Amino acid sequence: MEKLLLKQKQYITEIADIHESELANQNIDYSKTRLSVGLREEMINYGLKYNTDLIWLETQKEQLIGFIWARYLKDYNKVTIEMLYINEAFRKQGIATRFKNEVEAWAQAQGAQKIESTVANHNVGMQQLNLNMDYHVSKVIMTKNLRVNNEDNREK
Repeated sequence: MEKLLLKQKQYITEIADIHESELANQNIDYSKTRLSVGLREEMINYGLKYNTDLIWLETQKEQLIGFIWARYLKDYNKVTIEMLYINEAFRKQGIATRFKNEVEAWAQAQGAQKIESTVANHNVGMQQLNLNMDYHVSKVIMTKNLRVNNEDNREK
């Protein structure tokens, strides 16, 4: 496990791409574009440059197999986990647990009082890992997509 450095541009681009792909997979009304990936790269660069964000990587022969991206929100005295990703071929090997332990140690070193993480409803494995690590459910977000009738979506 290593910390991502600003000079590791190839990993920053790959993380931005994975993040945008996952958002598109989880949200029917979200599209991954070159612009959205570029903006996500800028977000990562900014957070690393100004030391508000930390990303730990797990690599094997320079291939990214997983990462966790955390952000310290000083005004709220908390750390948010932006994303935890493990390549499917490397899951259930304890990598996510090690990542989460690193985030917890870093959060405590920052003086944070809590860690927040959003987990997709279908990701039962991550929910269970969080519960096993003394996280608790603080809210459930439920959505309903409404049919919109406008010029771009007229009934035919």
